[in-house]
Amino acid sequence: MNASRIHGIVLSGVGGQGVLSLAQILLEALRRSGLHALQSEIHGMSQRGGSVHAQVCYAEGPLSSPIIDEGCADLLIALEPLEALRYVSMLRVSGALVVSEEPQTDMEGYPPLDDIYAALKAVPGAHLVDTEDLARRLNHRQAGGMVLLGMASRFLPVDDGIWREVITQRFESKGARVTEKNLEAFEAGRGLIKEPVGV
Repeated sequence: MNASRIHGIVLSGVGGQGVLSLAQILLEALRRSGLHALQSEIHGMSQRGGSVHAQVCYAEGPLSSPIIDEGCADLLIALEPLEALRYVSMLRVSGALVVSEEPQTDMEGYPPLDDIYAALKAVPGAHLVDTEDLARRLNHRQAGGMVLLGMASRFLPVDDGIWREVITQRFESKGARVTEKNLEAFEAGRGLIKEPVGV
């Protein structure tokens, strides 16, 4: 990690997909790693189906703002492909994009999926994943967000043990099975990007 600058993460999706939960897990994991981290307010329509995005900034020194300028984000985590396109301009040239291929096509005027996928695959550093297929294989309907977080973890200066600790604490009130399924989804996503890389 470059200690001399502020690092930024953008999360995007639609209401009901868990964008806020992922942002809070990220924030806690970064803080437990000894970093200063701030999260912006959620922007957009948080009700089911509305566009939602959040920003998380982190650095080795104190931060004054959680807002990321366009073209300055190191990482974009998108739970929906059209929402990925909506915020891809936030990424820096060397940034990474992890995105679910599963569309929320019930919105009016949704563009052709092939066009969206082609545009996303043209982004340097893009990693697309069929979260719907993975969720079926993991027998966990809501696995998508944790799979993407596992992929994103490869780009972040957080130890595996801290991720597991934060995820466990996030879900333990829902029982051991839900906790284990979320940890399994995280590890599945982590395994999709073989070589750890830093930003």
